[in-house]
Formats: sequence, structure tokens, C-alpha cells
Amino acid sequence: MDIFKLTNDFLTFKGRLDKQSFIKRYLIVFILMYALFYLGRFIHLPLLSTASALLVIPQMSLAVRRCHDIGLNWVKTILVLVGLVIPLVSLVSLIFLCWGKSDPFRNQFG
Repeated sequence: MDIFKLTNDFLTFKGRLDKQSFIKRYLIVFILMYALFYLGRFIHLPLLSTASALLVIPQMSLAVRRCHDIGLNWVKTILVLVGLVIPLVSLVSLIFLCWGKSDPFRNQFG
């Protein structure tokens, strides 16, 4: 896999991400986070905690680009990002991002 494409898919905060692409990429990050969490229960390495924490960055990138696709302004995007940190609010934010309708027209994000 091309490293540039991988970086563009998970680490950029520019552009838009449609519903299907968001769900696919979010599942990858989600599975990696929980695999590291599960592995950390058996192997006590600080590196696993660090790697798991670093996966928050791709999670935020995906959420921001999905917010761009839905057409949310920066205030609502910040609320979604805060929601990713608080577990119950995170679930509500995730449901909103998965089922929110894409803006059919070109907007300021592409």
C-alpha cells in the first residue's frame, strides 16, 4: 500500500469523507484500538498505551472530514470532537456521523 495514500486516508483534516468511506475507515481504527487494548491486558508495555492513544488522531481526522461532508460549521465540529472523548456522547456522535446526510452540493470543503 502506498504510504502517501495511507497518510491521506487517515491523517489529513482537509476535504470530505462520504458515509460509506467513513464507516469503513472508522471500523479499521476502531478494531486497531481495541486490538491494542486487548493485547495490553496480557502484555504490559507502555508502547501499547501510546500507540492506542495515537490512534485518536486518525479517529479525529475521519470525524472532521465527515463533518465537512455533512456541512457542519467549526463549532458543531468541535462539539463532535469533544463527543469522541466522552464515551456516551461519543456513541451519539458516532451515530450522527454514520447516518448524517451528505451535503449534495459543493461546499467550502470541496
